[in-house]
Amino acid sequence: MVALTPVPDILVTGDGQQVGITMRGPDGSTRLVSLRDSRSSYTRDNLMELAGVGAEPVPLAAWPDARCSEAFCTLTVARGGRSWVLLLGRDRSRVEERALAAACAEADIVVAERFLPRSCRPRWLKADRRFLERSGGIAIDLAAGRITTVAAGQGEHGWWQVPEERAGPRGPAPSDPAPAAQIGEAPAATAAQ
Repeated sequence: MVALTPVPDILVTGDGQQVGITMRGPDGSTRLVSLRDSRSSYTRDNLMELAGVGAEPVPLAAWPDARCSEAFCTLTVARGGRSWVLLLGRDRSRVEERALAAACAEADIVVAERFLPRSCRPRWLKADRRFLERSGGIAIDLAAGRITTVAAGQGEHGWWQVPEERAGPRGPAPSDPAPAAQIGEAPAATAAQ
């Protein structure tokens, strides 16, 4: 059963501080490329297990195809017969809004631990603090255009609560396993941001 379980292309922790991307290494092996060089063995080990890799993660800034600044990294990933442009927040350094909006417009997926302005409009998914507070951690299968969230798996259990100050009227939640998150469509929560 484990062998039949698809490995996600991108894993994002619930706080947005860590992102793991499965990539093919130069030797053809599957490697986990991580946004941050995690000091937490717990976080690192969980990402490695979920990605189905045994080798130590490679920091994104050291990956040959990544371009990183102090605030963000950009990486293009080929999956499902197309290229996906990822824009990943590294820290909370101040970024001029117009420059950020332009970078977001060039990206398919933006992930950041911070709140991003409404002017940040990627082509497919904006997983910022606002989104992740409601969804929890997410796993993304790019070829299928599917987003799986922790919130969808936890339902209404007592240990999973949307922060009250951010909870809005009950409606389609970003935690739904994303029937709206098909390729080319924005998840419901992203479109409203």
